[in-house]
Amino acid sequence: MSCDLNNKFKGIENISDELLLNILESNFKMFLDWGFLNIGAWFDATISNSGNIYGSSNPYSTLLLSDDPSYDSGQVWQGIRKDWVWENTACYASGNPISISGVYIDNTFVPYSGNFTVNYPLGRIVFDDAIDTDSSVKLNHSYRYVQTYRANDAPWLSSLQYWSFRNNNPDVSQVAEGEWSMGGNHRIQLPAIVIESIPRSRSRPYEIGNTLLWIEQDIGFYVFAETKNDRNKILDIIRLQQDLTLQLFDTNKLSQDDNYPLNYNGDLKNNPLMYPDIVSQYPWRKCSIKNVNLIELDSLSTNLHQGLCRATVEIISG
Repeated sequence: MSCDLNNKFKGIENISDELLLNILESNFKMFLDWGFLNIGAWFDATISNSGNIYGSSNPYSTLLLSDDPSYDSGQVWQGIRKDWVWENTACYASGNPISISGVYIDNTFVPYSGNFTVNYPLGRIVFDDAIDTDSSVKLNHSYRYVQTYRANDAPWLSSLQYWSFRNNNPDVSQVAEGEWSMGGNHRIQLPAIVIESIPRSRSRPYEIGNTLLWIEQDIGFYVFAETKNDRNKILDIIRLQQDLTLQLFDTNKLSQDDNYPLNYNGDLKNNPLMYPDIVSQYPWRKCSIKNVNLIELDSLSTNLHQGLCRATVEIISG
């Protein structure tokens, strides 16, 4: 039997390949993460200063015991804030995020060299062997101020976690019952952006003589924050990107080469590629951001404010 090209799908070779919508969502997440770093949207949690700034009982550098049934008690310790910064450089004048070099257990330094793994997205340390649950575990690290999510990657169960910047919240000390005892994959900390392809698109022929399409696709940026100020600022940052042209990277090729910066367990690979390197080494197509509009502005309660920024992206696709 011959495999006639006329009997096959056009533009797709393998069912596992990501196509336009998923590629756009992946690109915008990484673009936003990198963009926020370059305007200083991260905080450093350092052992020497966190006690004075955040209080001596539960400073941000102190990791809390996590009740994760997939591990033995004493293996998993998590930060008050998740989404730790793995990029060690940023184009920001005042400095760079902290590179994790090790963890302090009862004030004894344990280097980051195979005794534990760091799950950067979930903001936690997983020890190879459980340590005493009464241990003091501290870590110098940086965490992102704005967390970004792809709607497609959202967990089946998520809870908005309020007051995640306040370590005097009673839930911090109630490890067995509080929100902090939940794994990071079930917590969305604010402010946050959820990226989703939304049902408005148009395709038209690009030029006579080939099968290229000029595609317009709408992308929604759902913003959730605990203050109106944070919500408005993030929405304005996104709106200011109108008329920006982005070089997209090829998520399929990046995955085939196993060159995503983080491993399956959220830990950092050796010599990880940062966003500018990924775009440079794995170029795909370009897209332009057009018609950025604010669709919704709501305050659902005194500490939950949301907004939707809707943008049309234009891309030439085969």
